[in-house]
Amino acid sequence: MAEAQPIGSILLADCGTVMTKAVLIEQVGGRYRFVAHGTAPTAAESPWSDVASSIQHAVERISRIAGRDFFNESGRLISPEVSGRKGVDVFAATTSASRPLEVVIAGLVRDLSVASAERAAGGTYSLVKAVLASDGPGGRLSDEDRARVIRDAAPDVVCVAGGTEGGAGNPVLELVETATIACSLMKPETRPLLLYMGNSRLRRHVVDIVDDSAELRVTDNVRPTPAEENLLAAQEELDALYKRDKMSQLPGVQAVDGWSQVPLTSTAAAFSRLMQYLWHLGGDHSRGVIGVDVGAASTTLAAVFDGHPSLTVQSDLGSAFGGQRLLQERDTHPEPIVRWLPEAMSAGEVRAQLINKESHPVSIGQEPRQLWVEQAMAREAIQAARRVAQPGWRPGAAHAYSRLTPLCDTIVVRGGVLAHAPRPGQAALIVLDGLEPIGVSTLVLDRYGLAPALGNLAAVKPLAAVEALDNGGLVNLATVVAPVGQARPGDLVLKARVTYEDDSKFTIEVRYGDLEVLPLMPGQQAVIELRPLRHFDVGLGGPGKGGKRLVNGGLAGLIIDARGRPLCLADTAKERQLRMQQWIWDVGG
Repeated sequence: MAEAQPIGSILLADCGTVMTKAVLIEQVGGRYRFVAHGTAPTAAESPWSDVASSIQHAVERISRIAGRDFFNESGRLISPEVSGRKGVDVFAATTSASRPLEVVIAGLVRDLSVASAERAAGGTYSLVKAVLASDGPGGRLSDEDRARVIRDAAPDVVCVAGGTEGGAGNPVLELVETATIACSLMKPETRPLLLYMGNSRLRRHVVDIVDDSAELRVTDNVRPTPAEENLLAAQEELDALYKRDKMSQLPGVQAVDGWSQVPLTSTAAAFSRLMQYLWHLGGDHSRGVIGVDVGAASTTLAAVFDGHPSLTVQSDLGSAFGGQRLLQERDTHPEPIVRWLPEAMSAGEVRAQLINKESHPVSIGQEPRQLWVEQAMAREAIQAARRVAQPGWRPGAAHAYSRLTPLCDTIVVRGGVLAHAPRPGQAALIVLDGLEPIGVSTLVLDRYGLAPALGNLAAVKPLAAVEALDNGGLVNLATVVAPVGQARPGDLVLKARVTYEDDSKFTIEVRYGDLEVLPLMPGQQAVIELRPLRHFDVGLGGPGKGGKRLVNGGLAGLIIDARGRPLCLADTAKERQLRMQQWIWDVGG
């Protein structure tokens, strides 16, 4: 679309697994503003099977609010806008409602090429069905057994990685031969695509081996050296396959494509684009930007450090789905979820809650115990995504401590479990427990679910994306100060003074283990002066170094999280429950 064409109204939609969200942005007084939003259940599955109707139902709610008709009598979107406030100038949509791409990964070294291939697959909505590592349990299997594993998994794609540039040859080709044999055992119409992402010197041999046994694609080596990772080309290839084989099969997607001047984009890719946009707009490029999206069926972490984007999608774990699998992987003991609960629950009750949520993902818990389980799932989902994503981050100057989340200026959070938490402090606490940020950072809440749509919009009308962000598109959830260091519980680790806009001052002493919330409302600013003790680090230049920062208020205020990094939970169930109760009370939950 030509930039010169006037754009006065923009309709954006995001079709999730459970809910579809639509937002209207209009030019008011010469500036683009968020005007209205609507939601409706996603109808991607039987018996409705039409994502276009989901968008129409969400937009109907906007029609009643804005007094604008968007569709003609035949159900087609009116675009561009015509006189009488009918239609919109631009429509763009994102979706995460498609089934994930099913993948089998084969590689040489579990912690090198295989790990890189897993992170490449994590760059889009994918589900890893099996991993065959030559140095792991899969390495002890015969070629016949490995071929059987691939055949039984019946994936959409087999990713073969291994061999640094100029490195291993024969072991990698043996993996290709195994994958080719597995493909030959399947019917031609069900054979997976073979994606080779290993030693580039072997490409000609790979082509000869595969021949016409499977569709073959070749991309850059994901692990060119033991210390270097190159995921971009493989991620783009897998994302293209996801769009071709999964997104394009969504019922009703052809109608949505016909409404839009912009190609339909995956929610995760658009969300990642917005994080890149925010990083470039930010003032301190030595620090990163992270986006956290806890959906019903998947969890996404989109990060930008030192200008390098990173996208990780945990496609099998969200706030509603994946809990039963999580329990099965942990020897059927619900410890991963129970550890976050503020009150005692039996294993049977936890499982019943998870089954009920998966059966009725749109439902809203009517009792606190249902809410605690859903929020515990969100914490587990964020932590699981972080474990996959963090080894692939390239934080540069933001790398303060290994194995901890790098320094971030902004953390954007979204998802129903966060946006609809009964108290803003509960949403903030979920993110703090799951992501464990350090230093000084701002949590920004995507309350209306339009962040991916704004990422899509940034490619069409950058000015509209910026002004919509500035005019209510996103809201500050909290400013967080998280000191890092070692101390005994109760030791004084930080002195802080907050100077408000009316020159009133507030001084506080923070002890190790404390979770303090200071009043600072949305729209307010304050100067916080931090004086760390005991060689603690607040991200202002190194251990023991303090300073002043201008901070913005949020729905949950100004939070000082001195519980330690990494966060350590108590050993006994009773003590964990008491601490969780205290933390929830501390943040106003």
